[in-house]
Amino acid sequence: MDKIKALGIIDMEFSNLFGKTASELRTLIDERGIKCSSFGVSYSDLVDKTTEVAQKAKTLGADYVRVASIPYKDVFTVEDAQRTVDDFNRVGKILKEEYGLTFAYHNHGFEFQPYQDGTLYDFIVKNTNPKYVSFELDILWAFFPGQDPVQLLNKYGKRYKLMHLKDLRKGVQGNMSGGTSPENDVVFGTGQIDIPSILKAAKKAGVKHYYIEDESSNVDVQVPASMLYLQNLKKSGTQKPNVLTKNEKQSGWKLLFDGKTLNGWKKLSDSGWDIEDGELKAQVFTTGGTKDIITNDQFENFELSLEFKIFKATNSGFKYLVTNNYPGYENSYLGLEYQILDNVNFKYPERGVYRSLASLYDLIPSSSKDIVGFDNWNVAKIIVQGNHIEHWLNGEKVVEYDRSTNHFDSLVAGSKYKNMKNFGKGTKGHILLQNEGTPVTFRSIKIRPL
Repeated sequence: MDKIKALGIIDMEFSNLFGKTASELRTLIDERGIKCSSFGVSYSDLVDKTTEVAQKAKTLGADYVRVASIPYKDVFTVEDAQRTVDDFNRVGKILKEEYGLTFAYHNHGFEFQPYQDGTLYDFIVKNTNPKYVSFELDILWAFFPGQDPVQLLNKYGKRYKLMHLKDLRKGVQGNMSGGTSPENDVVFGTGQIDIPSILKAAKKAGVKHYYIEDESSNVDVQVPASMLYLQNLKKSGTQKPNVLTKNEKQSGWKLLFDGKTLNGWKKLSDSGWDIEDGELKAQVFTTGGTKDIITNDQFENFELSLEFKIFKATNSGFKYLVTNNYPGYENSYLGLEYQILDNVNFKYPERGVYRSLASLYDLIPSSSKDIVGFDNWNVAKIIVQGNHIEHWLNGEKVVEYDRSTNHFDSLVAGSKYKNMKNFGKGTKGHILLQNEGTPVTFRSIKIRPL
């Protein structure tokens, strides 16, 4: 429970009592400021122990009682569906009228057997009484058997009160068995399911509670990463990309990328970048070398912010305080680098910890433990104030250093930059976006003087 609280979770759905009484569990969540909004039980307990289930739900403080499966043999049939409808209507009425609780059914894939002009899931929804029976949409167990969660939300709207958020590993083929390996649960934004579209439809439908569900063996890593994905999705949905707000303009922010052209930039090679749908995309190539772009202007004492997406095996970054004034390296634009990397699939054979996402490349590791999902937007920020410099990733400060110290000098002496006199000591320089041949995408690149 302490781990859940530390993640910032305040609303939960319980599917069992974990060996405790409902009263004991209620005490634990109350002490941590967490609410149990839904209590999950088995079909048999719902039908045969309705009073006991209701009392436990009330003790937990839940508003909903949820069932996530239906007993059947071999293949789910219309006879199974009709029995289900009768039980749900009967028990749902008891829960509502005698206990003030709302019953909800959670789909599990097998209910989508074809029936007449729809499915047996449609049969259940249409034949249950909306006054007594609501639904919890598990988006993976709708997608897995071939359904579109957005279409279901649009079709049945307010019948959905609850939602299980999950993502399905890419390449996994679905069916109507109602089962798949728990290891097919992956970080949101890295799988097959269009979560942004589903959340938009869910909001329109009036879904009241959203639960992250991850049954994999890697929940300690995946759940925080999925929460980060949702946070970034929320942020990106509140402001149009490549546009400054009124407050940003008043604070001195300036766009470095307008979403349409490379005005203000120059290419350091003949090609390397495409602009599509307001995004600056690095072209993929295997010929070696780099195809970087660099700002025409130079900057000192500034805050730079940009959004980026990584993909499998991305190895990129952006450099700041960039010059071509280092003796012996006059043909190269060099500077301090904020590394952008797929930490999972791209591994440097040497000095890997110093060459990881958000690190000061080859000098200072990032303190971030986040695994950033593929194909979702992340926010990078650097602050340069004299010799004091900070790297930020998704709202978290992950690197902080002072270029004037002996410690910084020792870091340079132990790095690939050891032969470059006064490396990283310049007070003014360009911004450079790297393309080393792997996919990466940027947008909303902006800067303000400090």
